[in-house]
Amino acid sequence: MKFLPLLVFLFLYLVSAQRLCADTKTFDADSPEAQENLAMIAEYHLAKQPVPLAYESVAVQMMLREANHMAETLKLPTSRPIQLSEIRYPYVSPPWYSMLKETSRPFWPITIFSNRIFDTNIPRDERARAFKMCLRGTIETLNFLFAFNQGRISDIERLSGHNVQYYSMDIEKLIGKSSLINNAEAHKMATQWLAAAGVNVTALEKKYPYEVNRLRVLPRNYTNVVEVPIYFVHWGWRYFRNGDATNSESLVEVKILGTTKELVELRLSDTSFSERPPLLITNAIDLLRMGNPPEKHLNVNTNEARQNLDAPHSP
Repeated sequence: MKFLPLLVFLFLYLVSAQRLCADTKTFDADSPEAQENLAMIAEYHLAKQPVPLAYESVAVQMMLREANHMAETLKLPTSRPIQLSEIRYPYVSPPWYSMLKETSRPFWPITIFSNRIFDTNIPRDERARAFKMCLRGTIETLNFLFAFNQGRISDIERLSGHNVQYYSMDIEKLIGKSSLINNAEAHKMATQWLAAAGVNVTALEKKYPYEVNRLRVLPRNYTNVVEVPIYFVHWGWRYFRNGDATNSESLVEVKILGTTKELVELRLSDTSFSERPPLLITNAIDLLRMGNPPEKHLNVNTNEARQNLDAPHSP
């Protein structure tokens, strides 16, 4: 019952989205399709958080394999290969948010059944197995975070600690430091990293002109803003509302520490430029139906793992 408000919200949001689509029939709250949608969400735990352990385990291992590919390709300063025991703070998104969806109708799953995905004349299990569940979540090591969206890497971020980006707490140490690169060299390095990560740089730059900026900060006891040698190379912008304010973020961005030429972050808010195949969990329905072991048994077997996840760590 504790998941009912979330399910109702998803259901109503789906109904609203479908009413805006001129190419589909009205998706009323009382329609058989809407009721079937809600039933499928509930039966297959599509919005359950946290997700069942079997599903989470497979997703984490898939994220680890792709993270290791990126660590090796980008020559990241971390242990290679990254071991499963090194993963801290894993997060796996509920499958409903992990499905491949139609671009123009973001709450409409891409399946062979198209707009008949909620047609009860087709066996429910057959329709459920047509969902394309892809990776969405994060894993973190001692010094890197890897985030996934729509089955692809969306963020590789160097860390100084949990939820702390590299050098973010030590910005003042960079004041007055010389950079080993200029704007042109920062752009060149960024495109090389993106290409190594599987991004179609030619298509990206054909659609969006690049910009290069240096970080500007107002240090303590300073009266003027100063530049520090952290470079932001980015392409395109996305605008969104946050309360009464309009915020923005770059669609693709690479951050570089100019004093050492190190990668600080590679972020793909728009993963469509990645040529890496989307990572799909092909047996998702079976994993979701497995459920979790009894809580007492689970606590005994995961006690050591949870201690590891909760343990403090240093960069």
